[in-house]
Amino acid sequence: MKKIAKNKESVYLVGHNGPEHNLVLSVYKSYNGAFKAWNKLRLDLLEGAKQGLKYGKEDAKRNLKKGKWDHEDKPFSKETIDDLKKIAEMGEDIYLEMIKNLSCEDPEKVNNYPQDTPYIKEQEVKN
Repeated sequence: MKKIAKNKESVYLVGHNGPEHNLVLSVYKSYNGAFKAWNKLRLDLLEGAKQGLKYGKEDAKRNLKKGKWDHEDKPFSKETIDDLKKIAEMGEDIYLEMIKNLSCEDPEKVNNYPQDTPYIKEQEVKN
């Protein structure tokens, strides 16, 4: 543990934030412990983005097969069909961007804004 000043020391906060939240999940005495927790959090968020990508592709394929939205009786427009084909093949842009962003293994450089961004913050505390 790094000493800051007499009767003060640092702790490391691990959490995630976004445009409307800041959630501290855990506190560590060492940066190494915080980094391990941060990396697990990052990997959990990354897995969630991968699941979202997979679900989006499957959903687009289901909708293409049906040919219309559940709540409508009219068939899809050509534009909607083209959009669904793109999503079924590539996935939704938001999940592709999240996967790219959360693949960064450096807590100082990772930026997943406006989605959940994992962080480590050093905080000075009194002894």
